[in-house]
Amino acid sequence: MPVFRALAYFVQEALTSLWRSRLINALSIGTIGVSLFVLGAFLTVASNLNAVVTRWTEKVQVTFYLEDGLEPRIREMLESRLKDDPAVETLTTISRQAALDRFRALFHDLRTLPDDLAENPFPESIEITVKNGHQSPEEITRFVTAFEKSPGVEEVQYDLLWIQRLTTAVRLVRGLGGVLGGILALASIFTISNVIRLTVYARQDELDIMRLVGATRAYVRGPFIVEGMLQGGLGGVVAVALLWGGLRFVARDLLAASELLGRAAIFMPTELAFAIVLGGMAVGLVGSLVSLGRSQV
Repeated sequence: MPVFRALAYFVQEALTSLWRSRLINALSIGTIGVSLFVLGAFLTVASNLNAVVTRWTEKVQVTFYLEDGLEPRIREMLESRLKDDPAVETLTTISRQAALDRFRALFHDLRTLPDDLAENPFPESIEITVKNGHQSPEEITRFVTAFEKSPGVEEVQYDLLWIQRLTTAVRLVRGLGGVLGGILALASIFTISNVIRLTVYARQDELDIMRLVGATRAYVRGPFIVEGMLQGGLGGVVAVALLWGGLRFVARDLLAASELLGRAAIFMPTELAFAIVLGGMAVGLVGSLVSLGRSQV
């Protein structure tokens, strides 16, 4: 069919042009790849932080640290009151020895620190997991206020403040990524536009002959549009490869040393990878159209 023949011609001419000016096209693709890599890195960080926030929100914990030498009777009364509160899903009492064992399991490099202190520095505590539906800031504040002055309670710690701060950090990363992504996208459009313009100038005689023999404007412009999209798409592939390699490095070399952090899944969403490639093609399309419009092709 004529449409498919035209598309095949566009792709063939675009590939030929990319190979003919492979050095300058490689620089263009590399520039696009770095730009999309920066944007993708911000979005990947935001996605992983959002996953952490989601996990923490599903299991908000409140920890009551108990006074040293607390009588078992007072501790049992506190546990009974906590169990009766509608916000409590699970209640776990952590002894001083259990807290010490947990510290040594999580922090291998510091496992000898309590021995240097010649005593167990960790107090007995009660860990509360909050039920779904009771994890709002108002409900957590109500729960903590109700028990923080109870006999035997020395200190209360809870996750909500950190969750709120992390949520704010996710929004900040996304906003900053959007701003930088917009600036870098404009730079990529400018780069592709100039590369396509150089290609148009180099083939000006050939284009004039095509017009003289009756080639339509779409037939003349098609290969340049496809070339711009291929440049952008290849730049997106480069960006995805850089992100994949970067995440492998982070997961293997930076987080492997800590069980506490190493258990966190670090990933690049599949839909983000496709969005980066398609975004690169869109940038290439816009860049080629801008160049063709300015060159009056």
